[in-house]
Amino acid sequence: MAKLLTDSEFQRFSELQQKQSSFTITAEEADELRDIVAHAQKRRDDRAAAMQSIETFIRQFDITPDELFSAEQIGEAARTYGLIPAARKERVLPPSLTFNGKPYQWTTRPLPDEIRVPLYDAFKGGESVKSFISTLKDANRCAATIARLERETGATYAQAWLDELSVTRAQVDEAALKLAA
Repeated sequence: MAKLLTDSEFQRFSELQQKQSSFTITAEEADELRDIVAHAQKRRDDRAAAMQSIETFIRQFDITPDELFSAEQIGEAARTYGLIPAARKERVLPPSLTFNGKPYQWTTRPLPDEIRVPLYDAFKGGESVKSFISTLKDANRCAATIARLERETGATYAQAWLDELSVTRAQVDEAALKLAA
């Protein structure tokens, strides 16, 4: 009912309905209530007729959904009504490092000095940091580790060492862009 009435009409409808339920409504107010309900029913019927006309035109002219709506609108409607599962946000794990047998997650907090100092020294010295990386099979995490090291040390990792990790310069650059965001 609220969709079919203006705010002021709906407010008056609610007041009159409350009076009716408490049996304090006058004959004039009862007529006003009937007029509001009749007005809402007419709007409902007009909307139904308009929708029927639109559906007829869509069938008549063979209009496809992509002519009426963008791909994003169609996808959002499909997710809203459960026709396709809602997209899940991709979970990105932070770089994982190992030093002296002890694992470290490199989150937004800085690494402890016990691993940071030897890791940064090796990286700035142009040495391989493969022994520090504990997720060698995950190219994205390796690239994120190298990108973060390059950003924090100002040094660039040698191509030979990237090849050793099976990581391309493009992957490192992409990870660096994600870090900046």
